Amino acid sequence: MTDEELARRVSQGETAAFQTLTDRYYRVVSAFLLRRLSDAAAVEDVAQETFLEAFRSLKAGRLPDRWSSWLFGVAQNCLGKWLRKRRVLPFGADTPAEEVAAPDAGSPLEEAEEAARRLAALEAELAGLDPDTRRLLDLKHKDGLTCEAIAERLDRPVGTIKSLLSRAYKLLRERLAPRREDEP
Repeated sequence: MTDEELARRVSQGETAAFQTLTDRYYRVVSAFLLRRLSDAAAVEDVAQETFLEAFRSLKAGRLPDRWSSWLFGVAQNCLGKWLRKRRVLPFGADTPAEEVAAPDAGSPLEEAEEAARRLAALEAELAGLDPDTRRLLDLKHKDGLTCEAIAERLDRPVGTIKSLLSRAYKLLRERLAPRREDEP
């Protein structure tokens, strides 16, 4: 059953469908958050908030066109909220607060627009990959399989799978990196 079909079922009251979506995406969302937070306890909090927000949105009848892209947008928004709530400014009694004040954070609307822009760019780049690479990334990130499980499923050596994933990540990083004005 597709993610979108499961999301539709959740919006119709089938909570077991949400458990299936959670099982599919919890590890992937947690890994996404861990790269940004580097604090396992905080990752757990933000991941739980992400899935709670997703569940509430689905129950309210907001159905995404692409579940995975939408879910990562929810995770990005929850991460932004969490960071804003927990911003600590280190300054001593001898340093005026004005000198160390945090820069103004963008508005939630700006953050949502930026997250949507990044997700759209990622989706476009993923669509441009060859089908074998896309399948490999789906197995790793949508299905949550380990490299060993992917290797077994595709009947290929684990080292080959790791190498192919590494190349795919490098290619996506290069394609998604911001360009300087002096670059073509």
